[in-house]
Amino acid sequence: MAVKQAHTPSWLETRLPLGAAWAAAVTEYRAAREQPYLATLPGLILGTLVFLTLSGAVLSVFYVAAEGGAYASIQFIIRSVNFGWLIQSFHATGTTLIFAALYLLLFRTILNRAYKGSDDLAWFLKLKLLIILLLTGWLGYVLSDGAVSYWSLHNAALAGARLNSFPGVISEWIFGGLAGAGTLARIAFFLVVLALLLFPLIVALKDATRSATPTLPRSVAFHPYYTSQYFAAFVIFAVIFAVLAFFAPHLGENRLNALAGDPLVVPAVLSPPWYLLPISAIGGALPGTLGGIIAVIAALAMLYALPWLDRSKPGLPAGFLYKLFVWILALDVIALSLTAAAPPSAFTGILTGVFILWYFFHFLILTPLTTGAL
Repeated sequence: MAVKQAHTPSWLETRLPLGAAWAAAVTEYRAAREQPYLATLPGLILGTLVFLTLSGAVLSVFYVAAEGGAYASIQFIIRSVNFGWLIQSFHATGTTLIFAALYLLLFRTILNRAYKGSDDLAWFLKLKLLIILLLTGWLGYVLSDGAVSYWSLHNAALAGARLNSFPGVISEWIFGGLAGAGTLARIAFFLVVLALLLFPLIVALKDATRSATPTLPRSVAFHPYYTSQYFAAFVIFAVIFAVLAFFAPHLGENRLNALAGDPLVVPAVLSPPWYLLPISAIGGALPGTLGGIIAVIAALAMLYALPWLDRSKPGLPAGFLYKLFVWILALDVIALSLTAAAPPSAFTGILTGVFILWYFFHFLILTPLTTGAL
């Protein structure tokens, strides 16, 4: 009787076990049955991040990180570089979709209460992903040197110059005073650093999510059961990407930012892109530089404190009232974004204040009340 010999790993596999890593992550991994398609959101975020890195690398070849030359270099990319307009549209659309996928991931986590118990580490990693992605999005936004992004950078540098002690030193190190010489070059450097930090963070998030998921007796192989699901999700995502890239690549952006930045002309509406609107509105809720910093920290602290504000036990399904208020919270954030993007007036200011108060009321009052009975 012939004895089947064991497989001998190759020279490369013994030194760089990529095959073993692939098997552990895909071919031999067992997953729970009937996971929804929205469970593919981390994978979609990772794929979009890879695409943004590649398109950003191409754009950086022609981009000039200097005041007065940044806007002209972008116009050169759009008008003179072969398919430059297409690469720039792809990059703008990828930015829109990565934020949309992240916000949807956070909403799904809050709706399903997937931040309690063993899921708390994954929740904190998602929040770190949110913070770094917000910083990366703002840095990429001000690099365009448009009429609105120019003043966004100017206001940030002015606010940083008002800070004292260690925060003031860091601000001057980043901005060089009031957006001094080399500011855009330093911002481009920090953009690359933060973008590279997103890759290990997403991988850690995926591992934390898998480790928090219990291995059920009736599990299925990840391949081909869920690889086909990922393929279908990527196809749908690609169709949405193509529609936006060719018909609305600058969806949710301030149209005034298509003009060149002018230090003598302040645009009538200084609203950032849609993905920065909620945090921008909260940052402007309190007067002064320190007040804006405190408001932003308080808003993020509500998300970090959510596992403790939720008084129910881990693993229990969310109640109807809890889910209803989470949906209202989502509408509140959308309404806050719309009012922040509107021209400034007394009425929009009152609405913005009401929506911000509801945000804090939801986490501090409604969440403990609706989860206490679970």
